[in-house]
Amino acid sequence: MPENVQSLRSVIGEGLPIFITAINMRAGLVIMSPLYPILKVQYNLSSFQLSFLTSLSVLCFAGSGLIMPLVAKIGSTNRVITFSLAMLSAAIFFRTVGNVSMLFMASLAVGIAIAILNFSLPVWVKENAPDHSGLLTGIYITVMGIFAALSIAVAVPLAEATSWGWRFAMIPWLLIAVASTIWWFAKNAKSSEKKNQTSHSTFHRELFKKPGAWSITLFFGFQSMLFYGTATWLPTIFVSKGYSLFHAGLVVSITGLFGSLIGVAVPHYASRLKNIQVLLLILGALITVSFIGMIFDSGWRLVFWLVIVNIGLATTFPLSLMLTVTRSYEASETRSLSIMAQSVGYLMAAISPGIVGAIFDSTNNWGSALIFPAVLGALLGLVGFFAGKSEKIKI
Repeated sequence: MPENVQSLRSVIGEGLPIFITAINMRAGLVIMSPLYPILKVQYNLSSFQLSFLTSLSVLCFAGSGLIMPLVAKIGSTNRVITFSLAMLSAAIFFRTVGNVSMLFMASLAVGIAIAILNFSLPVWVKENAPDHSGLLTGIYITVMGIFAALSIAVAVPLAEATSWGWRFAMIPWLLIAVASTIWWFAKNAKSSEKKNQTSHSTFHRELFKKPGAWSITLFFGFQSMLFYGTATWLPTIFVSKGYSLFHAGLVVSITGLFGSLIGVAVPHYASRLKNIQVLLLILGALITVSFIGMIFDSGWRLVFWLVIVNIGLATTFPLSLMLTVTRSYEASETRSLSIMAQSVGYLMAAISPGIVGAIFDSTNNWGSALIFPAVLGALLGLVGFFAGKSEKIKI
């Protein structure tokens, strides 16, 4: 077997724990978006209430940064990940069996569990495979994207398959979450506690005074605003342009999957560049042009624009996480930079679905609402030009 192939297999084997974790980190969130028309009718929910269902989880992503010093006291990064997966399993279970109030409360718990995982995985990479951060980050983000796309694709067919309705669409992701939790418990039972590195519970407040840290934070924020602001409404937007609910979900799913597959190698090769400033600027420009295309175009050409959007989002997200690893010196600093970027960034993202929904409610025109993500794309490229520098942030 060629040495490079053997080395690749070794790296992939090394990253298996976070790849298993990544399966659970988006499906539980995005699966709700194609089900919104069903939930709207069943529970008589307004557009604002539906957007709040998404924003609630994203707000958890932001707010959970405040409790990360307490979460770190659970123990090693491995223990924190195991705890989070167990919490996610319980949250999906209660969302599946509960009423409309439980739907919102369980979404809150889903958000907290995934938020802790969001903060923990870059730290795990820094602790266990810092020399392969680009490759591992690209793979685990792609795994997230693939299963997110799969969840969107099967959500409506599963919801319409049995009398359980939308609840039946939750079952596969509940089973996957439980299986992943059991796998992690078994992994921790076999490993020695001495081999597990314990995360530091302190936060490097000096980062708030560093322009480099703020550029990474804003880049993460604009990227998250784009993803959550559009992922919430894209199936509905495609329905308004003549697609059926099933085909809208299928198109969003397939293009998301394609974007994720394209994005898998980008962090690996980007990590070899001296800086990625120009790359991030170009990606922001492509996203802006694509949303403008979606405003004025129709029919099958919408799929082309959506493919470009998803490639842009599928590459900028792992690059934003990679920056927290490559521009920090130690795992504790990676953790602090990750908390800062994700806390502020997800707080920005939480208002995005509501803004898009509010623009539509006031204009009754999805074209007007799509101007917002087009502007965000331009801001993303501009901030990315500063975030993509190669210099490490000194604390």
